[in-house]
Amino acid sequence: MNQIKTPAVAPDRRDLWFVLLIALGGLLVYTRVLAPDVLYSDSGEFQTLAYTWGTTHTTGYPVYLVLARVIGLLPINTLAWRINFASAVAAAVTLGSVYLIARHYTQRAGALLASLVLLLSYTFWSQSIIAEVYTPATALIVTVLLALLTWHHQPLHRRWWVFGAGFLVGAGLGVHLFLILIAPTAGIFVLWGILWGSPEERGHWGQLIRLIAGGIAGVMVFFLLFALMDVRPTPTNIFTTSIYPSRDAWNLQETDLDSVLERFWLSASGAQWQDRMIPADEDYWKTFRAFLEDDLTREYATPTLLLALLGIISAAGRQRRRFALLGIALVVTCAAGLVYFPGDKYIFYLPAYLLLAIFAGIGAGTLIAGEIRLVRPTRLRAIVGGGLAAGLLLLCAAPLMETRWLALQTGRSTFIAETYVYPVNRPQEARLTAECALSKIAESEALLVMDWRALYATYYVAHVEQGRTGLLIHEAAPYPAHEMMPSLLAEINERVQNSEAVYVDQPYNLPRSTYTLTRSKSNCSTIDLLKVSLRN
Repeated sequence: MNQIKTPAVAPDRRDLWFVLLIALGGLLVYTRVLAPDVLYSDSGEFQTLAYTWGTTHTTGYPVYLVLARVIGLLPINTLAWRINFASAVAAAVTLGSVYLIARHYTQRAGALLASLVLLLSYTFWSQSIIAEVYTPATALIVTVLLALLTWHHQPLHRRWWVFGAGFLVGAGLGVHLFLILIAPTAGIFVLWGILWGSPEERGHWGQLIRLIAGGIAGVMVFFLLFALMDVRPTPTNIFTTSIYPSRDAWNLQETDLDSVLERFWLSASGAQWQDRMIPADEDYWKTFRAFLEDDLTREYATPTLLLALLGIISAAGRQRRRFALLGIALVVTCAAGLVYFPGDKYIFYLPAYLLLAIFAGIGAGTLIAGEIRLVRPTRLRAIVGGGLAAGLLLLCAAPLMETRWLALQTGRSTFIAETYVYPVNRPQEARLTAECALSKIAESEALLVMDWRALYATYYVAHVEQGRTGLLIHEAAPYPAHEMMPSLLAEINERVQNSEAVYVDQPYNLPRSTYTLTRSKSNCSTIDLLKVSLRN
């Protein structure tokens, strides 16, 4: 393998044109198949809170909400569409940055392949067309890696790039906790230069101090944005919607939620889902096998995975320090995905898929460089290299192209199997459900208790579009609860006792000896609502 070498160079101006074309191409692809309207679940929550402000479900995501709101200012289409579009914009940034990162390690053809296989991959595509935090998080991850590689070429002249990398990691926690997974590789990369780098770099501990200082500054931005949103709470924020009404689910008292620091820690620490991190009752060997046999093969074609393996071997043999930057990140992100078990587990492998795409590009560049050196005369090398690059691109893309091309033709990504957030074949379903629910509530002020899936779609239509800000919605049984908690039941009872309007979308565990549940009527049947009243 040491016979095949492709010199590592910083991207030049010509590469910036490639970046622009890749990013624009990715943006056009994802915009073509973008979810057209308000969505269910977390996506509906982000679409709502990007306009009403307020803390989202753990870990709060205040930095994401600001970024989404900026895109949301564009005077195009609907408000909900714009927040979906923010994910497509972040995906385009990610694709362009992946090209630049791979270009630091290999030739242009390999870097182009890295962006292409990521663009076509299942999970990245699925998260690029809905309002979600994952492509903004990947955009920050690749920006951090790119900042470190740029600094590495001139470590003393570009010393503040290290501060910038640390800042993006810290502030990025307000986009997604994915960013914490990049901290170890960033720290080791900088420390490597201090201990074993070039003579001009060795012993400069200020570089590590800048990285840490940047991280602290970023975390402060995360906290300050959280506090800014928390200080002016809206009815739509997660504390009003889920945490406070069902506080018994986390053994919380009212006094545990009365300061911004307490609320910040509860949110940023992911308290709601901590029991899904390294649970004792999971079969980790089975999970690892499922990752290899099911998840990976759904993301990438076999040639892509083989190229990624070649890229790992090649980079490890040629450029150990820069390999460590990507290699450590790959190990950490993959391990984190394997030990975390939320309902949408497959998404948490996304940072690892991102790094595998880069390694596939490095592998492709290595293979092309090795083959064209065998070609004589020299003038044929460009032809042979172009043919090899085209062949590798075809091998990696061909198994996925039929479904992706169909999606572009129809404007719907019907190959995506997960429909909980976005029912691809029924793109208006969340809106119809929300409008149906609201048509069954006559009062201007009321409490609606409902399941998480349609909750924020209903909030979006009510508060953002219809101006029905007197409607308050609570989640019926937020995880880990499986039924209404005593604290929520007590609030319902108090409101009913005070003759306030209360509706539920199903009976739950409301005591039938105490309440009468009357079906609310309207001209739609998409969702049922039951009005709660005291039994005579």
